[in-house]
Amino acid sequence: MLDKILLYIPQRNRFERIWKIAQVDFKKNFYNNKLGLLWAFLNPLLKLLIYYFAFTFLMERVREGIDNFALFLFSALIFWMEFTRTLKTGMRVIDKKRYLIENIKIRKVDLFISLAISSFLAFIFNLIAYMLIAFVFKTHFSINILVLPILIINLYLITIGLSMILSVLYLIVRDIVHLVDIMILFGFWTSGIMFPSELVLVKIPILYYINPFMGLFTNIRAVLVYDSEINIAIMNINLLTGIILVIIGYNILNLYSKKAFEYL
Repeated sequence: MLDKILLYIPQRNRFERIWKIAQVDFKKNFYNNKLGLLWAFLNPLLKLLIYYFAFTFLMERVREGIDNFALFLFSALIFWMEFTRTLKTGMRVIDKKRYLIENIKIRKVDLFISLAISSFLAFIFNLIAYMLIAFVFKTHFSINILVLPILIINLYLITIGLSMILSVLYLIVRDIVHLVDIMILFGFWTSGIMFPSELVLVKIPILYYINPFMGLFTNIRAVLVYDSEINIAIMNINLLTGIILVIIGYNILNLYSKKAFEYL
């Protein structure tokens, strides 16, 4: 269906094609469900509530010494869930939309741009769910909230950069999905989702700079939870990491994806 729609869009109108693919992907995720867009809101809200009860009542020691643990957890969790969901989709996007590349000659990178757009449309509902919970906890937001778009862009730079790299590897070695699942699990427990990232700085300082999510979560919480000072140095390092990943991913996609198709 998507390829038929795109056939009616002129070849020169690249951005309209990207937007149309993003729209179709977003609608496929939610409009095919009986609850439609309501599910886009209920899904993150229910997940956050489950995590809240699990870590509030079942793992009391985890939250010792952490002020406002519910928001502390949720603020990082919504970003991590978005990262894992988009990464897993992006890893397969070249394989699943190969027909667009071959029949309509769409640029491979455009598939990742449309993925970022459709993922962001869904992510907005996660943010709304968080803001509602923050309102219940009477959280105060200051001018620091203006930094949030930069942090979101940073998230997608990292995610799309890794997605482009993994999408090529996936064409060659399908078993990479198992390794990615393990790395995601490892990242969940080591990125400071359930504990302050600064604790890692004391034990393993270099890891704080290698793993961009540690610094990202620190600044996200500064904006969404504690209204504290932004770590500008870490934010710049994280942005640079994201840009480098996108450059590497873009080059791998252009240089090796065509050859990787031969493995199919």
